[in-house]
Amino acid sequence: MLGMIRVLTMQDEAAIGLHGRVIEQRYGLPVTSVCIPDQPNGIYDDITDREAVPKIVLAAQQLVQQGCTSIGISCAADPALEETRQAVAVPVYGAGSCAAHLALTSASRVGVLTILAEAPPLIRHILGESYIGTERPEGVRTTLDLNTPQGKEAAMAAALRLQEKGAEVIVLACTGFVTMNFAPELERTLGIRAIDPIVALGAAASIRWQSHHDEAQAG
Repeated sequence: MLGMIRVLTMQDEAAIGLHGRVIEQRYGLPVTSVCIPDQPNGIYDDITDREAVPKIVLAAQQLVQQGCTSIGISCAADPALEETRQAVAVPVYGAGSCAAHLALTSASRVGVLTILAEAPPLIRHILGESYIGTERPEGVRTTLDLNTPQGKEAAMAAALRLQEKGAEVIVLACTGFVTMNFAPELERTLGIRAIDPIVALGAAASIRWQSHHDEAQAG
């Protein structure tokens, strides 16, 4: 069981479980999802990142106590990734780092689309010399701003700017893009590969899960 931690505070259980269902439907990996408290706009700057760290660590510990055998942090900035890995004895996957690693398997010129002023540091580090630049949709500050007609239009325009800079693939460095199912639309519109961070996280987590599943069936 993968324990998915949403960093946007929500009350609706269907909304909380949305990213987990993406993974369940694509990879067959069972997921249980929770959200951290008191972050109504998610994580969008250094302050909200720092505020989220102890909440994410606590959520991970509680999920492991409930039987989860791996943890996913549903935020492309990978908040509390190292802190959580130190706090629990199961694999911990960050959506952003998983997306960056996956991008490098198919391209040597990678652009980053984010709602932050700059690319998340871990994504930037992983991409190394393959990183060609970052774009931020105009008028978008939080993940909630993305899921509007204006936000989607601004995101597409920002993606086009990355393509014009020479990007061969675009890392969607905000899980809000997952909620709006932006990757398929971006690929259809611009003809460029888009890396969905939750799909990337699911790919990484499912490899280990499938191996254990196969071993259990064989035994």
